[in-house]
Amino acid sequence: MGIVHMHYGQPSYSVESSRVRVSVTVHGGHLNASFDTGMGEVDPFYIAPWWKETLEHDMPGVLQVLRGDFFCFPFGGGEDRKRNITYPPHGHTACNPWDFGALRERGAERTLELHMDLAAGGRITKRITLHEDEPIVYIDHSIEGFAGDMPLGNHPTLKLPDEAGSGIVDMSSPLFGLTSPEPFEQPRAGGYSRLQQNVEITDRAAVPTNDGSTVDLTRYPTPPGYEDLVLFASDPKREFTFTSVSVPVGRYLYFQLKNPRVLGQTLFWMSNGGRHYAPWSGRVRSVLGVEEITAYFHYGLERSVQKNPLSDMGSPTSIHLDGKKASFRLIMGLVAVDRGFMGVKEIVKRDGSAVSVLGRGGESFDIPCRVDFLA
Repeated sequence: MGIVHMHYGQPSYSVESSRVRVSVTVHGGHLNASFDTGMGEVDPFYIAPWWKETLEHDMPGVLQVLRGDFFCFPFGGGEDRKRNITYPPHGHTACNPWDFGALRERGAERTLELHMDLAAGGRITKRITLHEDEPIVYIDHSIEGFAGDMPLGNHPTLKLPDEAGSGIVDMSSPLFGLTSPEPFEQPRAGGYSRLQQNVEITDRAAVPTNDGSTVDLTRYPTPPGYEDLVLFASDPKREFTFTSVSVPVGRYLYFQLKNPRVLGQTLFWMSNGGRHYAPWSGRVRSVLGVEEITAYFHYGLERSVQKNPLSDMGSPTSIHLDGKKASFRLIMGLVAVDRGFMGVKEIVKRDGSAVSVLGRGGESFDIPCRVDFLA
């Protein structure tokens, strides 16, 4: 595979190892990865079905490309009144072209480096690193030369089987969880949500809905026809936290690791046929955003940097940058599991070169992973 190739209609950079093949779109830097599990290749990420369609010219860039994981700066977009900048949804980093920097090989390590100059000054460098014989993608976004407060984060978007509850969703114990404080969709516009708004989640397996019932968010897909959003505040006392989606029917486990003192919340975007307006048109189903962020939900720059209910609860919703280099890192991995796998109880550090997955069925297995990368 060359450094640049076409991937589902988008010119994309590439980097690969014996276990992982990564494509990153030139426009927006959206990442897809195919993992060799030993029983075949699995790409757990979503690619929007309109990739081969003619789109409206004014459609936001993030939607034109929509796939996999992308970096949001600012998360949600919005206006910067001080600098007189209007950011598109999820920022220029999710919409605009990334410039090639380098493709480096150092022994068993391969790193793809891309750059983007920021509208407000400064530069972001995206580094995607793979290590030979590791089923892991190391993602680092370093920001230098920008000063100010900013909500930001990674936006991994997964495609699960359409079978109800086929995915088991686990995570490190959060400080608290919340449903969207305001309506996420409007029926008059062709969008439908099911969860009660502005509710604290005390049990992920029984989250209140608008019809008085509850829904189990430890499994996904949930019942179709809805678009919902929930947020969980990560515990900053932990060395790292995990979020995982096990798909026993597909015989794989996908997981993410982050530093909770840097990316303070996990936002789940559940898109399951609840949007009937273009380009969604009711055809986006069983899609799960597992977004590691520091932001006030998806409300963007202005509401995240101001005092808000989430920050009042002790979970910061923006990062203060002082112009010096700052890094925002995420680890993604995927490994094979048996069809009887019951989900992840915990992921712990074994040593500097591996983590141990503790399964809910009593399983324990090690995965080569350099978790100190997050420090």
